[in-house]
Amino acid sequence: QAEDGIRDRDVTGVQTCALPIWLLSQEANRDAAFAAAPDVLTAVRSGAAEVERIERRLGELEGLGASGVGSPEYASLRERFEALGGYHLDQRVAETLAGLGVPRADWSRPPLRLSGGEQTRVALARLIVADPDLLMLDEPTNHLDLGALEWLEAAMVRRDGALLVASHDRAFLDGVVTRIWELRDRRLTAFRGAYTQWLVQREEADARQRRDAERMAGRIEREEALVQRYRSHRKHVKMHEHERRLEALKAERVD
Repeated sequence: QAEDGIRDRDVTGVQTCALPIWLLSQEANRDAAFAAAPDVLTAVRSGAAEVERIERRLGELEGLGASGVGSPEYASLRERFEALGGYHLDQRVAETLAGLGVPRADWSRPPLRLSGGEQTRVALARLIVADPDLLMLDEPTNHLDLGALEWLEAAMVRRDGALLVASHDRAFLDGVVTRIWELRDRRLTAFRGAYTQWLVQREEADARQRRDAERMAGRIEREEALVQRYRSHRKHVKMHEHERRLEALKAERVD
């Protein structure tokens, strides 16, 4: 729930860029900023932190009168504010809360007065409004009804930024993701496509592995038979040659 920045540095150690990252965890109330918000609307709106900072500064400059409004800083900030969708922020906040199924009656309540599932929805809304370069979601479909789930799928598909999600919801994975990372046998393997495509590729890979294992077992069995044959015939040169082959095959054994 808290924003972090991973900053790239060149060989001289000079900061070159920052990557905004937001994470949705299972316990929203551990986020201090989220917990301190006076109401749900404020909590979700705070996701657009840069927009709010620019908004405050524009207000300060407007308070200075013609000198502030006519300054180059004001023109630059207003252009940035418009590019970030600042004039539509409140509309976006309302659409996101409604899309995720947060009742309007809860929008004026403090986040910590909500149930755990409701807090997770609000925290998710805050992250969607933040729209970071990298959004990491842990089981985001928990606590969502069908309508909210469909809205979330559409919102994630529309995103320009990267999305990393851990989920048991196969339909959600099929509707949103373009690559599956599988951790298996202490190896991380990337598969292109959504869940269904991963499942087909995994089954094909398993079938290939079974065939390779069977072929390897047959080759090992033949070499073992040759070693025994040459041992019984006391042909030690040939026996040692096939023993070396046997050891090499066992080292490459496919499980």
